[in-house]
Amino acid sequence: MLSAALIRWVGPLGWMDRPDASRKKHARPTPRTAGMVLWAMLLAAQVSGRMPFHLDPLDWAGIHLMAFIGLLDDRFNLRPRYKALAGLAAAVLLASHVTMTLGRAVEYVSFLDLALPSHPVVLVPLLTLWFWALPQAYNLIDGINGLSMGYAALLMAVLSWNLGAQPALLWGGLVAVLVLNFPRAHHFLGDCGALMLGTFYAVLGVEAFAFRNPNLLLWVFAYPILDVCLVVGIRSWKGRPLGGADRSHLHHWMMDRTHGRSWFATPILLTIAALPMLRATAIPGHESLSNLGLGILVVLALKAFKDRVTAKEPVGASAQIRREIPFMVASGVHEVSGSHSKL
Repeated sequence: MLSAALIRWVGPLGWMDRPDASRKKHARPTPRTAGMVLWAMLLAAQVSGRMPFHLDPLDWAGIHLMAFIGLLDDRFNLRPRYKALAGLAAAVLLASHVTMTLGRAVEYVSFLDLALPSHPVVLVPLLTLWFWALPQAYNLIDGINGLSMGYAALLMAVLSWNLGAQPALLWGGLVAVLVLNFPRAHHFLGDCGALMLGTFYAVLGVEAFAFRNPNLLLWVFAYPILDVCLVVGIRSWKGRPLGGADRSHLHHWMMDRTHGRSWFATPILLTIAALPMLRATAIPGHESLSNLGLGILVVLALKAFKDRVTAKEPVGASAQIRREIPFMVASGVHEVSGSHSKL
């Protein structure tokens, strides 16, 4: 009911994603209101005491800050530096809080076969990078119908497994929003939803694995991490600005391979993205399946890289991209991918 109300009455007030011939392929203006619905759901669960995940007030402050910044960006198209500074502020807040918690509990944190001392000088920069980069990476995979919200459902499943929570209310909210986004999109997640969910899951990931096995973070979030590496590799190879928009993402490559059928591309990508997550479960054969999934992701990323860097472009295509997309600034980047504006 809330989704229907926001789509009808709030979207036309300025939260509309309008198509254009170059990148936004949807047929008609579509509201960016799905993120507002999910934000309202989190607020309702928190206020009513029905939130199954026990987060500290500082954790919630970072999550709500990123949702608010995304909401403003969806409406006013904020300058990249402002969004980058807000994201950095939230990341430093979350990193400092987690570091204090870890420092009181353990002397060392084992990560990638390294015994890292739980000293703020070591952990604060690493955690700041995590809390800043993951929401941006999550935002960047939000490019075709159902992908980011389907991925959110996968994350909810694996993190609930590890945290021992039963988030029935959150499941209901995700499903309600997803059915209006896939296979046909009646609303988009927008930066409000993507940045909020990215921050929310970054916090839950640390809650689930920081003490147990931080390496599992790389397995659970393998898909957005590899997608960012793919995009950076392609744009660096072609000498394009990292903030420029193109079709370098894995979901764009899959859409090309499936002839633009998002109803087919999205389930394929979600199935592949789910396999590495199994490393954080205890189902039979989880290690073999997770290795297989990571291998498939790497192979697809390499194939997408090869296809993109060897594809011939129309004369002047790069120049056209530079004219249409603002150049990256030192403190942040702005990207338009699929049908959404990106940080």
